[in-house]
Amino acid sequence: MTSVDADTLVLLRDAVGKHAARTADGRAVRARRSSLPGYTPAELTIMAEQGWLAIGLPEAAGGLGLGTVAAGIVAEGLAGCFSADPFHGLFLAGRVLAHAKADTDMLAALAGGEILPALAWQEQPQNFRFPFSPITMLSADGTLNGKKAYVAGAAGATHFIVSATSSSGLALVLTKADAFGLSIHHDFRADGTPMGQLALAATPGVILCEGEIVETALRAALDETSVLIAAELMGHVDRMMALVIEHLKTRHQFGKPIGAFQALQHRAVDMFVQQRLARAVLDTTLARIDGLNDATTRGMLAARVRARLNDTAQYIIRESIQLFGAMGITDENDLSLHVKRCLSLVGWLGNSVEQRGYYMDMAAPLGAVPNGRD
Repeated sequence: MTSVDADTLVLLRDAVGKHAARTADGRAVRARRSSLPGYTPAELTIMAEQGWLAIGLPEAAGGLGLGTVAAGIVAEGLAGCFSADPFHGLFLAGRVLAHAKADTDMLAALAGGEILPALAWQEQPQNFRFPFSPITMLSADGTLNGKKAYVAGAAGATHFIVSATSSSGLALVLTKADAFGLSIHHDFRADGTPMGQLALAATPGVILCEGEIVETALRAALDETSVLIAAELMGHVDRMMALVIEHLKTRHQFGKPIGAFQALQHRAVDMFVQQRLARAVLDTTLARIDGLNDATTRGMLAARVRARLNDTAQYIIRESIQLFGAMGITDENDLSLHVKRCLSLVGWLGNSVEQRGYYMDMAAPLGAVPNGRD
């Protein structure tokens, strides 16, 4: 990854912020809920034209090579217009392909939005992480048989990157979305965005890579994407806090703004403290994660920031609804859009309990914790 100077990151944050402010439309978000693909073609076009789809891809393949820190800025900014969902899925697929040393033409096509791959790696709710032991099988004739769950970006995908077990061990296999024997079912999360469930029956595919590089690529890409999810959660935390502060200033009871009451001021301060702690952990993680060759350190950083942001987002949700009252959970209130989006994110790639377990599993061999989860 290219070292990114501070000025570039400031310009990127400004561009994403202006885009979010210009396109934020609660009515449009509500209208596209529980529909496929869950976003508009215009959103992807803008991401491709702005170069955001190329941020995580190597320069040799036509990408920008700006790393997770720049991608995190995009994900956080897109929280303002609820457009981060396709970005996460394409970043995850692109990073897997990059770590797996995929063909540069394929990566260039992804950077331009010409192909939209989705990673299909998970099969059961509990196989959140490692070891990777997919039940999906790659037969000697190059066909896939099995099922995949929780596939981000499945609704709009042109291709799927499928993890499978082959005679040589782990394999990543590329198959087209309209390939023979491939069927897709979509479930909708709390915010109405879809996640795909795939069934593969003698589905033809092309092997991208086999062996140890598969687990290396999956580990790295999942850790990096988990940090992006944390960045988007940070964006929602900031926006929920802004809505709460505005509400405390404008809502009147007993002839004065409710923010004048000391009990509510104390609760707002507690929320602010948690917001700043989460920001500090996120900024530290983004500053360190790019270029890390040590999978254990990278994984621990990702687990740490996700556990923190998962917890912070849920805390801010509870307190915001308490301070808003019943109106805070009505569909007409924009606070509810942030609440539902956060609820959709906190479980993806591991809730707080799973993230802490993941951290302890990695820390135990280093002597940082006694016996991992045991």
